[in-house]
Amino acid sequence: MRLVPAFVIIAAVATTNAATVLPTVADPPPPGEYPSHIQPHGDLPPAELLAPLQDKDAWVLKGICPVDEATIARKLRELPLNQRLLRVAVGEVDGVKAALLKFQAGHHLTGQFRLSEIEADAAAALDAAFSTDPAIAHVDVWSVVPSEANAGGQSHRPVFSVGTDRQTYRLVTDSGKADSDLVRTLGVVRYDPLILDLAPNDPSRDPALAPLPASAYTKPRVGYGSPWQETLDRNGSNVDSGLDEPTVQVMLHGDQRQRLVAITIDDGPCPMLTPLILAVLAKEQTVANFFVVGEKAEQYPQLLRNIAQAGHLIGNHTYHHRQLSELSDQEIAAELDACQTVVERLTGQVMNYLRPPGGNYTETALRCPLVRSHIITLWTHNASDWGNPPVSRIVQRCLTNIQPGAIILMHGGDINSVRALPLIIQGLRARGLEPALLSQMHGTGTPQTLTLKGALSVPLNGWQPDDVK
Repeated sequence: MRLVPAFVIIAAVATTNAATVLPTVADPPPPGEYPSHIQPHGDLPPAELLAPLQDKDAWVLKGICPVDEATIARKLRELPLNQRLLRVAVGEVDGVKAALLKFQAGHHLTGQFRLSEIEADAAAALDAAFSTDPAIAHVDVWSVVPSEANAGGQSHRPVFSVGTDRQTYRLVTDSGKADSDLVRTLGVVRYDPLILDLAPNDPSRDPALAPLPASAYTKPRVGYGSPWQETLDRNGSNVDSGLDEPTVQVMLHGDQRQRLVAITIDDGPCPMLTPLILAVLAKEQTVANFFVVGEKAEQYPQLLRNIAQAGHLIGNHTYHHRQLSELSDQEIAAELDACQTVVERLTGQVMNYLRPPGGNYTETALRCPLVRSHIITLWTHNASDWGNPPVSRIVQRCLTNIQPGAIILMHGGDINSVRALPLIIQGLRARGLEPALLSQMHGTGTPQTLTLKGALSVPLNGWQPDDVK
């Protein structure tokens, strides 16, 4: 039986769905409730957060669609931007384009963090991107600081993000809104508590500001500082060491009597790339299964909602993308708990499927009740696309020896994976197979209920055809 969501006319992604009721995110916290991760500080952010993330004249173009990227960069450099422009990227698949624009948070001259300036730059970036090419159907904008783990290096911590599709953007701009008013009306806009602590959010201090709307995502990062410690403490020693050997559900493949195949996409959501993936799926009128990383879902909340609103399955890929085989039982439980917390806040969904990073797990993981409350989902075909190999190689790996019930492992972090996706879907259909949700692929003995010994004997990292290099 073929079951797919209704076709979405928008060329980009299904970002709104009147029939879908999702929870609203919380109102902003009182000032000072969530202190920054570096204390103490005054009116200016600490120097660690102002360390340059690239040379002043560094090349900002990603090089995927260089003409569009250069046009957007030129438009922005003609404007009195407050922040330093770090990156302009435009990706294209099947005639649909999406853009990502990245700034370094903090005024490039004064070092001050002001929400009105961050939002003004975001509004300028959205205008520059959408006015460049009518094929650009989705734009993500984010501001970053050096991560606390690598201050002064090239590791970026997004502290502000906004993403929107062209139709929503047009509706908001037609209403006459601009800058902060415009940005705050576009879906779920994320404000890291660090930004709220360092940048004014009080209209009396910054007349350009109004209070953040209820749609703003201002929750503290589950995986940082005291919230993470609270998550660890809540799970405590989370292992079943009883005498009776517990069982675990493992999905090695789907029901092989149905001509269905699951396409699973790990590691997102990812700016620019997730919208393109959703555009491909909408155009092909089909579904996929997204195993999301909780930290990324928290950084890009609107993208997570886009996945849910389009009818795709969302699975647990931990909060930090850490190998379960390297963690204690308490840390394993906290990783799954934290990812679930974020997904449930934003979509209201409880995830039933778990993809352990790398497909690795140990007896310690299998004895964790939170692990056993999920269906551990492995794969039959590995795209091995994390290194951005040629499109033809990705397609070959996914379609060689493909059979009903197959589970394809892909990743959502590189452009060639997205470009391969429509070819994979078309190749499956040419073989009489149809992409499906994992929940549609259950049958007799699928998923399998295994003892710990049985689950530990499963080949590492799933199964890959021997003749695919």
